[in-house]
Amino acid sequence: MLQTVTPETTQTLTDRLRADSLEVVQTLSTFWTELRNPDLWMSLLGRLLHIGLVVLLILIGLRVIDRAVNRWMQRVADLPASHPRRQRASTLANLLSSTARYTLWAVGLIMVLSELGINVSALLATAGVAGIAIGFGAQTLVRDVISGVFLLFDDTIHVGDLVRVGNDVGTVEHIGVRLIKVRKFDGELLMIPAGELRIFGNRSIGFVRAIVELGLAYEQDLDTILPVIERVASEWAQAHRDILLEEKPEVQAILNFGDSAVTVRVAVQVRPGEQFEAERDLRMRLKRAFDELGIEIPFPRRTIYVREEKALPPRRIQEVTSAKATFDKEPPETD
Repeated sequence: MLQTVTPETTQTLTDRLRADSLEVVQTLSTFWTELRNPDLWMSLLGRLLHIGLVVLLILIGLRVIDRAVNRWMQRVADLPASHPRRQRASTLANLLSSTARYTLWAVGLIMVLSELGINVSALLATAGVAGIAIGFGAQTLVRDVISGVFLLFDDTIHVGDLVRVGNDVGTVEHIGVRLIKVRKFDGELLMIPAGELRIFGNRSIGFVRAIVELGLAYEQDLDTILPVIERVASEWAQAHRDILLEEKPEVQAILNFGDSAVTVRVAVQVRPGEQFEAERDLRMRLKRAFDELGIEIPFPRRTIYVREEKALPPRRIQEVTSAKATFDKEPPETD
């Protein structure tokens, strides 16, 4: 359908175009007037200076923290890479640097947005709600991080330590803020969150004991064998003075009466990590000494008695029970 153009319609369109043109011109004139206003430029310059000052203060703060961390690391730079103090200093330095960097830049961003005239109250409220939600969802992660930090400060575990976690025993290869890596003897690498490391045993602190238990036959004379064990243990101690932490090994008897043998134990304090080789060497020396002297190391045995069963006595209990059952029956009725 075609619309007829009348003079009135043309006049209306012309008036609208004229009004729009006047509005655009007025807007441009107002904008140009504002651009020529010195107060606007002074306000923008003040805000830019404030933003620049905030950024400058953040950079200065980060520089100061980095220098402090570097000085801290220089104090342990001469120590080996696996030394506990150097490992702890490196982990804590990285944690401190990262935490400071995230915190300062987050605060600086809020200050910059405030200078630009953006209302940060709603943003902070939204961030608070989001933080609570994330906190509930990531509470395990937060617990692991906090536990890892306290574990580093407590100084109870180091790289290279032999530890027992539950039923697993292995060597610590890495200690992080959230995760600890333990390598078992068979090569398996355990990943243990720091929050799960509640109860563990460290076999690399102070001293450990090399313990060798052996069984002796009941038929043998302990008063003759125990001096042999003491002599072998003393000879071993003389050859390994560098790893001993006490004067001489201790021979303890009798620990247990077993099915086929009595148990005797040799115990000695040694440096952490040396107990396994010490136990193997002691066993080898004791085995050689026993072979030379003809001392028997017993093996499981059992004595069996064979007897012939005669005729069994009458089963009186069943006979009495049967008689009682017969007595309890009612007699048959008679006419």
